[in-house]
This record gives sequence, C-alpha cells and structure tokens, in this order.
Amino acid sequence: MAFSPIQKLSIGAGAMLLMLAVAGGSALVGITQMMGSERAVAQTNAAIAKLDRVVTRTLDAENAQRGFVSTGDSSFLEPLDSAQNDVEFVLDTLLILTDDDPEQRRNLERLGPLIAARFRDVRAGIAIRQRKGLDSATAFMRHETGLRARGGAGSVAIKMRDEEIRVLGFRSRIMTETGRQARLILLVGSLTSLLLALLALQPMRPSVALRLTQRLSYVLQPPPELKLTLDEAARHAGDRLMRLQQIIAALNAPVNAEDVALHLLQKGAPPLVASLGVVARRVGNALVVARSLGRVAGDLATGSTIVSSRLQPFERAEQSGEPVVVASAAERDHTFPALEAFSVDGSGEGAFIAVPLTADGRVRGVLLLSFSGDRVFGDDDRAYLATLGRLGGQALARNHI
Repeated sequence: MAFSPIQKLSIGAGAMLLMLAVAGGSALVGITQMMGSERAVAQTNAAIAKLDRVVTRTLDAENAQRGFVSTGDSSFLEPLDSAQNDVEFVLDTLLILTDDDPEQRRNLERLGPLIAARFRDVRAGIAIRQRKGLDSATAFMRHETGLRARGGAGSVAIKMRDEEIRVLGFRSRIMTETGRQARLILLVGSLTSLLLALLALQPMRPSVALRLTQRLSYVLQPPPELKLTLDEAARHAGDRLMRLQQIIAALNAPVNAEDVALHLLQKGAPPLVASLGVVARRVGNALVVARSLGRVAGDLATGSTIVSSRLQPFERAEQSGEPVVVASAAERDHTFPALEAFSVDGSGEGAFIAVPLTADGRVRGVLLLSFSGDRVFGDDDRAYLATLGRLGGQALARNHI
C-alpha cells in the first residue's frame, strides 16, 4: 500500500512522539526503581546497624557483670536493664526488617534464644555474687562461655551481618544498573525519534511542502516555543538522570563529609544553574560548612561555622526535615527579614532553597542553593533535589558521619 506524503509525515510524527513517550516512561520507571532500591539499601544499612547494636549492648551487659563481681559496687548494674531492654527492642525491630528474607528470619529465630540465655547467665553470675560472695561468683564465671562460644550466638550474629552486607552490595549494583539502563533507553529513544523525523520528511517535494505550509502549518507544525520546550525538557531529564547515576556511583565508595558535599555541589547542582551552593552539617551545637562553591560570604566558606545572621534557613530545614523554598527576593525579605547576604558580591541574593540531607528519618546535613534572581521551583526540580537530599543523607549515614 502506497502512502501519500501527508500520510508519511503523519506516521513519522506519530512514531516519533510514541518513541519519546516510551523513552520518557522508561526513564520515569528507572528513576522510580532507583528510589525503591535506595529505600532497600537504607533498610539493609539499618539492619546492619541493629545487628551491631545487639552485639555491643550484650557486651555492655557482660562488662556490667564483670565489674559488679569484681568490686561488689552496685553502680555497675545500672546499665544492665537498659542494655537488655535495648537488645530486646532491636531484636523485635529486626523481625520487621527481615520479614522478606526467610534465611535471615531463621537466623534471627536462632539468635534470639541464644542472646536471652546469655543475659540469664549474666544475671545468674550477679545473683551468685550477691548471695555467696566473690569466690563463688568468680568460680561460676570461669565456667561461663562468652557470647561467641555459647551455642554459636556470636557466629550467628556475624553470619547475619555478612548476609546483610551481601544484600547491600547486590542492591547497590541493581540501583546502578537500573540508572544505566534508563539512561540508555532515553538515549536510544531520542536518537530513534530523530531518525524517524528525518525519514518522514524525506519524501516531501518542494511543491508539496509549500502546499502543506500554506494549508496545514498550524495543524502539523507546533509553534517554535513548544518545540523548544519539548527539546529542552528531554535534554534536562536525560542530564539529571545521568548526574544522579554519577552521584550514586561516587557515593557508593568510602567518602567523608567533604567528599559527599563536593559530589552534591559539583555533580548534582549544575542542572539548576545556581549562583552559589553550600553544604553544612551539625557539629556539636554549631552548623559547620562541609563544602561551598561560588562567591560565598566568609562564614559560608568551607570549614567555617555559620553565624546566626545566616543560620535561619539551614536550621529550619534541619528541624522540619522538609525543603525551605524562597522563590524571590521579596519573599526572602518577608520570610527572613534579618537574613544577611549569602554572597560577597550580591550574585546569590534572589531565590534560594535549603534541602535537608536525610537518612532513616534523621537529618544529616543541609544543602543550600542560592540564585541571582527569582526562581520558580517546579515539581521536577523539587523531586530532583529531594533525591539529592536522600542520596547525600544516605552517604553520610553509611559512612557514620
């Protein structure tokens, strides 16, 4: 069946838009899967931390027993009840975290009774010291076995921790691979759409093109503004997806707070075209700048403590756990009338946004981006910044910063 030039143009345009839709949908699915993998990684990190806490708090109980038996001083017993309550709570929490892993659930069912037996031995040694004295208690403790030797409690905890570390590595690889696939799909879809558009226009002879321009220009050709918007949106989405993948890969390596801040500012901030950027984290009672870029004021330079006159946006984001958004200089003056300039040359005194770096429901730091003029933060901008906040917070938590 032969198609007319108009039909060929329609088919090519339709196929091109379909490919753009498929590529955009695939990119959206990829980012959603990456965010799901990020939550899974956070859950695995939480399980590792809780297993470490079980071992640590059990050792605290053993130390309390040894201190009381050696000295008879009852002050050594004060941490015992809190340690046991803490261990029981953590074990209950681990039941929830390992709900989707039968092997870990079986290991946990073995670990719980062994830990309970260890606490019974600890309390038995204390009771013997109270009733029969030092010599009897010392003899009892000489026949005790430690956490590792007693029925394999230590080995079970280590086995569970090793399994969680294995799962963490697997989920991190899945997250990276998902981002790579989404980027590839977006690139292939864009190139295919371009090729289809070129093929659809090839059969158009000059006379036909003239008639189409005269009769159907409005119907078949979108206004230049719409074309520019679609092209820029596709390019921006691809750029942000690629940058998120680069940040994930960089933050998966061992990093310190300065490295995390530098990756967020150098790899994550450029698509937003901010005038300056600052990443700060809490050190004691002060907020200290981990890294800054741009012509920032003196107390916003790397390593500086932020003074009270510039502290409000950081503290509000830290306390609320939600982004603090100011879209214009007028809104800035109204919301924070006492706020001093972030820059030394007035280049960042328009809109700004302060994004909390969160992990496990806790704010680990704050990323602030400031702009020279007014700025509307759309849903895409907010979603992208929220993802940066979670990635930065997870990196800080994962490296115990």
